[in-house]
Amino acid sequence: MSMGARYIGGLFAASILLAGCSGSGYGDLENFTREVKARPPGRVEPVPEFRTYESVAYAVQEMRSPFDPVVSDASQAEAGTGDGIRPDQHRRRESLEAFPLDTLKFVGHLEQDGEAWAIVTAPDKLVYRVQEGNYLGQNHGRIDAVTETRVNLTEIVSDGRGSWIERNASLALAE
Repeated sequence: MSMGARYIGGLFAASILLAGCSGSGYGDLENFTREVKARPPGRVEPVPEFRTYESVAYAVQEMRSPFDPVVSDASQAEAGTGDGIRPDQHRRRESLEAFPLDTLKFVGHLEQDGEAWAIVTAPDKLVYRVQEGNYLGQNHGRIDAVTETRVNLTEIVSDGRGSWIERNASLALAE
């Protein structure tokens, strides 16, 4: 086949393809377009009105700093007196004092030779054995008693005025 015959054959094929595409296959699209154009126009919401900014003078010279504690002069004089309760800052810390009390779980109880032991798990995934006199929690909590269902302890916490107070806390047996 010569070069001219190939050229003519290619033109013939292209003309057949173009003839096939000249038909209107977009009738449904044209109907939809007419239908949308026939609808009444929508309503555009008006632009909202913005209030103008009103500045306010703020004089803080005569006000108390929000970072100062709220105590009167009389209570400041009393704050240092306290009743002598304070944590022993020189005592060696125990392992369970690194964790908040609410993250510790009392999971078991043991007794041997009249001594009661509590089995406690901590967030570090280790199991600890504690007894009366040991410390737990971050508030200087000393264990007062170990029972089958509860570990009772006394914590020493700051009262926010420079003194310390004792409060009772406990760990209940986890179910």
